[in-house]
Amino acid sequence: MKKVTITILTILTLGQLFGQTDKNGNPVLNSVTINEKSVGDCLLISNYYTLKNNIENSASSAFISENPTLGQIEEAAINLPSDFFILTKKDKIIVMIIPQNDPKREFMVIDMANNKQTRFPCNFSAGITENRANEIVKENYDSTAVIENDILAFNNKKFQIITNKEIEVAVLDLIKKENLDKKKPSKITLVSKNKLQEYILSETKEGGKFDFFTEIKGKEYDGIQVKPGLFATKLSIALYKWGHACFDIGVNTVEDVYEIFSKYKGRPLNDREKGYLKRGFYKEWEK
Repeated sequence: MKKVTITILTILTLGQLFGQTDKNGNPVLNSVTINEKSVGDCLLISNYYTLKNNIENSASSAFISENPTLGQIEEAAINLPSDFFILTKKDKIIVMIIPQNDPKREFMVIDMANNKQTRFPCNFSAGITENRANEIVKENYDSTAVIENDILAFNNKKFQIITNKEIEVAVLDLIKKENLDKKKPSKITLVSKNKLQEYILSETKEGGKFDFFTEIKGKEYDGIQVKPGLFATKLSIALYKWGHACFDIGVNTVEDVYEIFSKYKGRPLNDREKGYLKRGFYKEWEK
């Protein structure tokens, strides 16, 4: 498996937001937010680098193949960074904490005020993280995969699961031992999920950055060629662009995209709308 260089997500301040690409438009490891926990007067945000939308996505730094084998999935599941944590204070990022397996098991801590990287010992036993084990079963990469007693059976092998609790305790201990919560916060703002949603909804109004609909009023069902051999209506293309824009700005999942667009429309979405939003979110027309 190729060595993956972790690119910190583009962090946009002063009313702007987190994105899924860096400032030069280069792809990063796509991730989802799992949990938030108060640590004194700070907030610890737990995140997970997914296999889905990374190893089979050519726009991701972790791309392997559009149809990875079980062996490739296994290698990625073990070696690709899994969980990472962002410590914030009053919406300002202090540090990013990444447990790593490759080339050795350790914590990488990035001080976001000066971008300095420091590494600390990580004493997890060999195995696979709980979030990754759950995803392997959920995505049905291997129809025989099953979790029993903190053991993942996958690809005719068994893997000890490193639980979320074990990882969280280790991260909290590291924060306390190294006084990470006492570090000076950076000037980088990490907006909440609610603020991100509010921003997208406001920018979807007429004239906003996410308004792909006003200019096609009255022409929604005119056909247009997207690329050789692919035609769609202007409305379908607008939905695709909106889903694409949501991914680029940092929306976690396609389900979140549906939720936001449903709020914009003020009604449940139909299958057609979901289909084109999903295609845009996963950039299917660019593959």
